Amino acid sequence: MRLSDSVTTIKGVGAKKQTLLESMGISTIYDLLEHKPFRYQNRLTRTPFMDVPENKDVLIGGVLINKRLRSIGRGRTMLECALRDESGIFHAIFFNMPFLEKNLRLGADYTLFGKMKWRNGAKTIVNPEISPAGSTRDIRGIIPVYRRTAGITSNELSKLIHTVSEKLDESCEWLSEELIEKNNLAPEDYAYKNIHFPESVSAYNRAKFRIIYDKLLAFQYSVLHNRRFLDEECGNASIDPVDIGIFTDSLPFKLTAGQLNAINDIERDLLNERAMNRLVQGDVGCGKTVVAEAAIFHVISAGWQAAFMAPTEILARQHFYKLSNELGKFGMRTALLVSGIKAAERREILEDIKSGDIDVVVGTHALIQSDVEFTKLGLVITDEQHRFGVNQRKVLAEKAEALNVLVMSATPIPRTLAATVFGDMDFSVIKNKPSNRKEIITRYATEKSRERAYVNVYNEVKNGNRAYIVAPSIEDNEDSDLTSAEALFDEIKAKFKGAKVGLIHGKLDKPQKERIMNEFAAGAIEILVSTVVIEVGIDVPKATVIVIENAERFGLAQLHQLRGRVGRSDLQSYCYLICYSESENAISRMNAMVTMSDGFEISEEDYRLRGAGDLMGTMQHGYSGNSFYDLFGYDKILKLATDDAQLILSKNISDRGALVDMDQLQLRTNNIMVQDNSNII
Repeated sequence: MRLSDSVTTIKGVGAKKQTLLESMGISTIYDLLEHKPFRYQNRLTRTPFMDVPENKDVLIGGVLINKRLRSIGRGRTMLECALRDESGIFHAIFFNMPFLEKNLRLGADYTLFGKMKWRNGAKTIVNPEISPAGSTRDIRGIIPVYRRTAGITSNELSKLIHTVSEKLDESCEWLSEELIEKNNLAPEDYAYKNIHFPESVSAYNRAKFRIIYDKLLAFQYSVLHNRRFLDEECGNASIDPVDIGIFTDSLPFKLTAGQLNAINDIERDLLNERAMNRLVQGDVGCGKTVVAEAAIFHVISAGWQAAFMAPTEILARQHFYKLSNELGKFGMRTALLVSGIKAAERREILEDIKSGDIDVVVGTHALIQSDVEFTKLGLVITDEQHRFGVNQRKVLAEKAEALNVLVMSATPIPRTLAATVFGDMDFSVIKNKPSNRKEIITRYATEKSRERAYVNVYNEVKNGNRAYIVAPSIEDNEDSDLTSAEALFDEIKAKFKGAKVGLIHGKLDKPQKERIMNEFAAGAIEILVSTVVIEVGIDVPKATVIVIENAERFGLAQLHQLRGRVGRSDLQSYCYLICYSESENAISRMNAMVTMSDGFEISEEDYRLRGAGDLMGTMQHGYSGNSFYDLFGYDKILKLATDDAQLILSKNISDRGALVDMDQLQLRTNNIMVQDNSNII
């Protein structure tokens, strides 16, 4: 079985299941194996029933001492069982499973897994999983739980992955013995088997080390390869000097020190023969867009064209309107190129770009299509660096005569990390916010004090402002205790009768999401319930309050990014973090968010917390691999991967295959680098 094979090669995967899997981004065996558990159920040890907490999943067991099957009407049945363990007698009830009455034997020892509840004054486990203790069907172990979609359960995913993992052998290995021995890595087949179905905690840790190493190696190889491409393919990339003061003096506000420093860095880069490859990092609301505008002004004034690529249509439109207003004052012509444009209009725009009648083009992935030709493209700008892969930026840069690349990111990255992960780029950092921006007041609330947050939401909306309410999941899931956006939407509608409440999440198509966000910006929606799709979104100056449910489930950097959706004007704004955990770690993280407002300080703390303690963390949370940035808490592995990526690139192209399977390296690079932006607003 090859990792590149379609999921249809798996027994039991027909057209219907293939469609369901593809809706989750799973098309190949590799995609399926990369769909890692978001948590694990620890079923290694049976707990005495007297010690079992209520409403918590638990593994218990005992000897069956009594059973009784009875009818409860309308063809329904209830099987009542009594079992004894070392702490006493407990009860189990099975609804509508009459066959168990014959299968369960008195005097036999059974293992059960489920939630313990108080029922008629006794501790009772309802509809648990059950198996004979010590049998091949024993349900003990470390059990994976997967994120799923409608029509396919976590258990079904588990069975598919188990089928595939059992067929893996050394033939799926893509690293040479040299790299495996040098880094003391687990074999590939072992890693995939134990990341999904760990034999033990130590086996899980070893598997996780290998999986993270593989991802970081592919990432670092792509980053370093891209830098080499830019250096080797570009000749003289210099742009003639211009008087940038004409633009900065026209602005209705005074630039901050950070903005001026970033503009000066870019000016030096543009005058240099070596192609610019600069990352401008700025905290949320620090005014990065005006820095990009200054760079565009310089390039166009010197007789070149510029391209500005955003991750979504709604953000591209926002940038287009702003650039049209700001640069139009100087007679500079701006065009918008997105997928929704009519064919005739698109043809006209393409002709104007090719002839040079358009100075700057703003768009999404439409900019990297083969039919987009420039007369003299000198500058490529991409917004929100972490939403684009190196390969995507490379395709757009290939259209540029001068190959100058400027990347704008609102995600503060610790400098120690950035120096390694983005070692192919130069850096400018903007920390200061415009003087008219007020600090966002951040409060931490528990389940008991949650209603106070919603009182403030009501007050802000009553005063004509708008509110975000963020949930970590889209819909209720029996495998998760997370608050869902759909349930929250129903709650808010009932709570705030008369308020205009909207719901947005990643399963909506792009036109729907764009319409909802525009309605929110215009005030047709006052309270927007959402998932993290709003993490990268348009500016809504009237949005003054955000409530984040299950805040303990988010990283600090992501909480800060979400908080940055408010405070986009001179209005006082608020952020409420609803935390349902009483753990010391969760409380300290919430307090950090309350006391810290500097995104760079927060990112350093986030990075410290992720990398703290045992290298591989705890079994409870597992390693989902859903966020690539979660990988960067592992300094040791990152250093190994970076060194090995440099080693591979130091070889001639024909010799690199001795270290890695180059086809597999390409597969993994594409998987990491090409991001799906469909769920981002």
